[in-house]
Amino acid sequence: MKQFQLLLLLVLPLSVFAQEQQEPAAFTLKEAIDYALEQNFAVKNAQLQKELSNARKGEVRGLLLPQVSGTVDYNHSFQVQKNILENGVGLINRPDLPQGAVIPTQLSLANQLLPSLNASQVLFDQASFSAQNAAKANEEISEKNITKSKIEVSVNVTKAYYGVLVNEKQLIAINKNLARMDSLYQETNARFESGLARNIDVSRIQVSLNNMKQEKERVTRNVNLSRSVLRYHLNLSEANPLGLKDSLYEGQITDIEAAAKQDTKAVHENRIEYSIIKSQERYNLYDMRATSAGRYPRLSAVAAIGYNPAATEFSNITQNERWQQYSLVGLRLQVPIFSGFSLNYKIKQKKIQQGVTQNNKLALEKEINLEVEQALINLHNSMQSFRIQRENITLAQQNLEVLRAEYEAGIALNIEVVTAEASLIDAQTNFYSAVYNALVAKADYDRATGNILK
Repeated sequence: MKQFQLLLLLVLPLSVFAQEQQEPAAFTLKEAIDYALEQNFAVKNAQLQKELSNARKGEVRGLLLPQVSGTVDYNHSFQVQKNILENGVGLINRPDLPQGAVIPTQLSLANQLLPSLNASQVLFDQASFSAQNAAKANEEISEKNITKSKIEVSVNVTKAYYGVLVNEKQLIAINKNLARMDSLYQETNARFESGLARNIDVSRIQVSLNNMKQEKERVTRNVNLSRSVLRYHLNLSEANPLGLKDSLYEGQITDIEAAAKQDTKAVHENRIEYSIIKSQERYNLYDMRATSAGRYPRLSAVAAIGYNPAATEFSNITQNERWQQYSLVGLRLQVPIFSGFSLNYKIKQKKIQQGVTQNNKLALEKEINLEVEQALINLHNSMQSFRIQRENITLAQQNLEVLRAEYEAGIALNIEVVTAEASLIDAQTNFYSAVYNALVAKADYDRATGNILK
């Protein structure tokens, strides 16, 4: 037993390790989206909802198939019920009793066993027929909800993926700044020790160096956080190293600039939400028809076969001569006459729900129009900000290079170099923020215009 437990302790960690190793460790953006569409919980739940709709559709369809049930009833009467007859009435005529005398008569035995097999088949039921169409519309809605979940996941993964890329680029830039500032600090400190620089010059650079180290820690935390966000959307384990195969390139900005130049109008049919609400309208219509069909007659074929043995003593109930078979076939017509107005109120509820759906459809049309307009404006603003920050970072780099050369030549002061370094850091921060905002604006624009997953 101890050997078996030891074997489990050795095998279980290996199985967990093997399971973790099955996860991909590096992704392109497309690979990340494809992986998320298979692993994300929102997509999985949407797919389960579709399976649930399929099951409900099968349930409704099953109501039109033959319904067969078997029952076995056993009744024991401590006091067997008697029927009251009167002498001289019908076939009862006892000369020893006066006319009209009460005669209690027992027509059943104390023990009864009633096995039976019953079957029915719907021949006409307008409610069930209409419910079939409603079930199909509900299945269609579930299918479209899967697409909606995939779109949301694609947008979220795209934003998270770009978030990691931008933060890593910013971290690389800060490391270069930090190395440059540390070199300036070492150089200035050497000058101070040789009497060619003041202590305040060293202190100024030390302050800037400390601030830059703090900025590096902040960006490093942002990198880790953005990776955690991407792992979450991909449903990856926390131990996954999550390497990114893609990188930021100029073509991405070119695509964004091209999209910003378009004067795209909202096309409602391109949005999955609009398609869903139109399917919801059809579902409401079929559902209302199914409810209204409750006013129609319902025709079914019925059949039954069984036995009804009975005995005063329970031990005699299994005697063959007591088991007399009966069977029947027939038609059952159910005609609704009055339901206390409950059916009218049910139909009224369906009509109200249809009105709510139509209002939601009109509201969604206006919402889509606004989203496209806002997305296009954000796209224009983000590109304008990107162009300005790109120019600013170029100017800040040029200014720093000139001042460093002048400082080394003894023309510029070290405070000018420190200020230029700080300006470059601000420009880099603003630039990478503008890059990320532009990428996010493009993703939101594609989503608003319905161009995701196309």
